[in-house]
Amino acid sequence: MPFSRPTLQQLRDRVAAAWRTRFPGADTNLRQSPDRGFVELIAGSTDEDLAYLDWQKDQLFPFSAAVEYLERWAAAKGLARKAAVRAQGMIVVAGAGGAMVPQGSRLLAGAVEIETVNDATIPPEGSLTVAARAIAGGAAGNLGLGAALSFVATPLGISDTATVAVVFAGGDEAESDEALRLRVLRAFAEPSFGGNRNDWERAVLAVAGVTRVYSVAAVPSPGAVTLYPLLDDLRANGIPAGTDAWFRPGTGPGQIGGTGDQRAILDSLLDRRPVCAHVYVRALEPEPLDLTIAGLTNDSAATRSAIARELQRMLRRRASPGQTISRSWVAEAVARAAGENSHDLTAPAGNMPVPAGAIAVPGIVTYV
Repeated sequence: MPFSRPTLQQLRDRVAAAWRTRFPGADTNLRQSPDRGFVELIAGSTDEDLAYLDWQKDQLFPFSAAVEYLERWAAAKGLARKAAVRAQGMIVVAGAGGAMVPQGSRLLAGAVEIETVNDATIPPEGSLTVAARAIAGGAAGNLGLGAALSFVATPLGISDTATVAVVFAGGDEAESDEALRLRVLRAFAEPSFGGNRNDWERAVLAVAGVTRVYSVAAVPSPGAVTLYPLLDDLRANGIPAGTDAWFRPGTGPGQIGGTGDQRAILDSLLDRRPVCAHVYVRALEPEPLDLTIAGLTNDSAATRSAIARELQRMLRRRASPGQTISRSWVAEAVARAAGENSHDLTAPAGNMPVPAGAIAVPGIVTYV
């Protein structure tokens, strides 16, 4: 049966009763008596011991372990927290022809610091596009087009300011504690078995930025595996940016291909794949879920924003490749939104089918 942990007051009462039994005439009720002092000391130290045992018990299981012990559980399964990723982009720098922008030159955009990736020399035209990246990882480094920058230490002959020419993208935060905990629990619940579906999906989820992944075996050929990753925190609707990637060993010069997110994910898998496996990393086709809502009570911008958030959460939780979206799921998501009191979901009229190779994503919500 489970152990019932006594409270501090219960410990005081137990120790006081034992003290009076052991030492007849002792008075443990007087606040300033030595007997009362010994009782408080013993009960307090016992309570501390029990609190430490409670904490130790939590570390015995990955679902309750504190952060530092959670990372040890992860290491036992060959997992590690995904580090923050630095954003990369292009900036326009102006200056005198022949002036040099050294590699590692630092610029500021508010609190975000970036550095140039290569040495660059200003041409006679007086301006040049230079590759750059954020100093620190994280979403804060994802700078928009036209963002103003200023040099920390301006190189000789170079203008003090620069401008973002190609948006900085790819910056992502370090993996959260709960995301790491889910991966650890999955590793224990779904042990490795020589390249089964769980192995492939765990390997993809270990790539920075990947939040969900789906796999299909024996497609497009026997012995192959096709993976559909989603990057919900980096890309619109989670759909990877790039072209579909593949690795087909033994097929000649074209045995590997693809660009962007798909290729980066494929490259991370190559050292882990089973021998001879053909691997395909593909993007799912987005299937917009368009809605028409009539008679929304408390209709306001805040209520509409809350509805959009709930629909996005519902799709992230329930949508999968080729998964039909139940109309009741949609109605439930709208009803859960803060500020919503009642509504009439007029479209879709029924369940929304999703074709194979596609996944439902938020569409246009029309209010009438």
